[in-house]
Amino acid sequence: MASASVSGTREAAWAALDLPENDVEALLAKAAAQKETIAKLTRRWESSENDRAKLVSSNKILREHLALVCQLQEQLQGSLKAYEEITSRVHEHLALTQQLQTLADPSSGSLTDEGITPPVAEFGTRGPSSGALGDSLLSGGGGGAGEPSLVISAVPPALAPLRSPVTPRASRGTPSMMRRASVAAARSPVQSTGSVISLLKMFPLFAEFPPDVLFRLAKNTYEMYRSNGQVIISKGERGAEMFFLETGDVTVMAAGADGLEDVPLAKLSDKSFFGELGVLFDQVRTANVQAANDCHLIVITKQKIQDALQPYPELQERLVLFAQDRERWWNTKEYKVGFGMEFIANIARQDIQKLPIFTAASDEFLENLSNRVTSVVFAPNATIIARGDDSDSIFFIIRGSAQVLGGAPGESVVHAELAPGTFFGELGVILNIKRTADIRAKEECYCLKLTRESLSEVQEAYPEMKQRIQEVVDERFKLYNDRMKGPADKRVGQEQFHLEVSKQQLAKLPIFRGIDDQIVGELSMLMEQALWKSGQTIIQSGQRADSMFFLASGEVDVLSEFGEQIDKARGPDAWFGEVALLQDVPRTATVRARTECSTFALKKDDFMASLKKNPSIAERIEETARERLQAYLMRSILA
Repeated sequence: MASASVSGTREAAWAALDLPENDVEALLAKAAAQKETIAKLTRRWESSENDRAKLVSSNKILREHLALVCQLQEQLQGSLKAYEEITSRVHEHLALTQQLQTLADPSSGSLTDEGITPPVAEFGTRGPSSGALGDSLLSGGGGGAGEPSLVISAVPPALAPLRSPVTPRASRGTPSMMRRASVAAARSPVQSTGSVISLLKMFPLFAEFPPDVLFRLAKNTYEMYRSNGQVIISKGERGAEMFFLETGDVTVMAAGADGLEDVPLAKLSDKSFFGELGVLFDQVRTANVQAANDCHLIVITKQKIQDALQPYPELQERLVLFAQDRERWWNTKEYKVGFGMEFIANIARQDIQKLPIFTAASDEFLENLSNRVTSVVFAPNATIIARGDDSDSIFFIIRGSAQVLGGAPGESVVHAELAPGTFFGELGVILNIKRTADIRAKEECYCLKLTRESLSEVQEAYPEMKQRIQEVVDERFKLYNDRMKGPADKRVGQEQFHLEVSKQQLAKLPIFRGIDDQIVGELSMLMEQALWKSGQTIIQSGQRADSMFFLASGEVDVLSEFGEQIDKARGPDAWFGEVALLQDVPRTATVRARTECSTFALKKDDFMASLKKNPSIAERIEETARERLQAYLMRSILA
């Protein structure tokens, strides 16, 4: 019976090979053919491996060549920019030469002041005409005979040697003053009087002046141009000017950790002012300020303010009272060197403007709030906010960084990192809810603090602003409640700091710059936070792109379709996948968590639904999308 079973198995085997039973020759021939097939497949596999290696090598070479092309394009753009600057300088010098030729009277060798419109700084010895208010608005004087001081003249410094061949050494001014005067003389003003007045009115004291006084002030300003890295204010020099930033950004510097070399502290952006303490009372500058990029500034000097107010005794008195009030404010503040010293109020004013509830606030309201801000320094790992505490303050990070810690009670899972320039605690204060997470200083952290009490006191003096704040509060409270009424699994970890982080992350994207704050706020409410373990894939190359991600904390690796690392990113100032919101394209790279990460995701469906609700912004965002698509395609090729 066993023999029959074996015989049956053998017959089945021959049948499976489609060969006559016991035909050994046919079996050997089939085996040889199979061996040849295997050899062919092996050769094809080896050839495919070689082709793959060649493709990887070609891809690498292509990326290197494209990177070189990009580098050359950047160099070309830099050269073109330099060419434009040189051309502009040539035109300016030609215009100045023509102006000098027009002003010179060949028959008498004399000069006339006709046609000179820009008031430019000249430096001489203060005389009796220096102004009734004196060198300091508080002291009423202080500029003795022979002391270098600032006088405004209608004649550019270039003409000064012709008018006065011998200039006393004591009247030449400090190097920084001469540097500013030469830059002011290099370009003729292009600002209209109306636009200058608008800038001047940002300073609350000037905003109270009648139109004729503002006109006099505007006519006595001069323009200054600075390029990236050039000094505007030098620490230790005598304050003599106030600056209004028309375009560009400036950086306030502060002593670094070693106390020796200055490091960037904070940026002040266009349509802001600084340096007012230098014209309000007599003191030296307490920090350096330099241009962060190409800047255009409107400058007014202490002397010109005094001269403009000379016919107005009541305004002189108001100016003195304002200066005295500022001096009392300054003397009561114990700002650390790391906070920017005299520029702390300017930094605070700009930070306060970032808060959604203050988007429509007046300059005077912002000024009063910024004067109530206090400074505080937290040691590494110190608790800034504790879960369950009452929400009594809003914080602005100036230096250092902090971490938002979430998870179950007793856990400390990092949900986000907060970098300089960010704020937190606003939602808890305006909605009057308890803190829902811990915030801890990651390193030594310099913060500005605005208390709820200070906010309440200031808004009581501004009924219209109080009403506006209440409308924003009601709106935010409704959005917050709508979000908290969602499915339970979507509410895990949802808390006030998630909303603040997600909104500030969205504001970083170029496509949202200038977009109504309410729209950005609504989108931030729809973002979802997620945690990733080291090694987890966040997005996969080739997958359909349906959302973009903001890296709130941790580090990620960016991999090509061949698995090669082509880039890396670190939170909190990183995002990826934004083109998914704008174009229907697959992922061109894989993003994998290198460390434990926290992300906030905005889905394309939510984004598009918001555009349908707000068609007015759709056209602008689509225009921005077209501009960014070109950069995206280049990155895709390089990846």
